[in-house]
Amino acid sequence: MERFARKCDVTGRGMNEGFCFGDGEKYACDYESALLIAKEYGYESLKEAYKDEAYYYTEWEEIDDDCYYDQDGNEYEL
Repeated sequence: MERFARKCDVTGRGMNEGFCFGDGEKYACDYESALLIAKEYGYESLKEAYKDEAYYYTEWEEIDDDCYYDQDGNEYEL
């Protein structure tokens, strides 16, 4: 089973790369999901949110010490 470091707040899927909003408040696995979250934060576009430093795109190479997610977003404790 593939392990994922984060869970997308829109799709519920596990993810190892994507958009991080509010320093970890919310995560998005793809552009469409990120745009929905940006709009929740009051932005009209991802470009506007990026200029305001509301999010960044990153990859997680390591799983946290306490838990991980599967592709369906189910959480497992280590």
